[in-house]
Amino acid sequence: MTPDLLRDDCTRCAALCCVALAFDRSAAFACDKPSGMPCAHIGPNATCSIHAQRQAKGFSGCIGFSCNGAGQRVVQECFAGRDWRDDPRLITRMTKAFLVALKVHDLLMLLAEVEKLPLSPQEREKAREFAHALSSDTALTESWLSDLDVSKHQASVHAFLRGLAPRWASMQYSVSR
Repeated sequence: MTPDLLRDDCTRCAALCCVALAFDRSAAFACDKPSGMPCAHIGPNATCSIHAQRQAKGFSGCIGFSCNGAGQRVVQECFAGRDWRDDPRLITRMTKAFLVALKVHDLLMLLAEVEKLPLSPQEREKAREFAHALSSDTALTESWLSDLDVSKHQASVHAFLRGLAPRWASMQYSVSR
């Protein structure tokens, strides 16, 4: 997985995070929005009409969000650049694909960070096996995302990371002394 695939490029997306993700009225969001419903602030060309005022308008929850590249991959690879705004029938399919791709990209981002650690050869190989299992050999497709048992992969990757934690915690303790 190349680092570029894990970098957001909102110009190649269709505001999928602003459609697929739900949020509840809170300190981070000024209103409720269910999953699959476009945010009322999506402007022309899938841009945020309140982008410069998100904090002041009560949408600080949007500021730190990153899809880690999942959005543009869904739009460009699964839907060949098509957009739900041009074809509203795509909104449900794009939302489903994005929600799975988002989980996949979150796991891939974790694994990319783990690769930076001084792992044993076996740990490094295990991290690469996880990354390979979460990477489509070609472009992402709706069917690949639909067939992927992402919960199983989440459980496996998180168990692997928990297994590394005691060693890293003891190393951190000895470094900080």
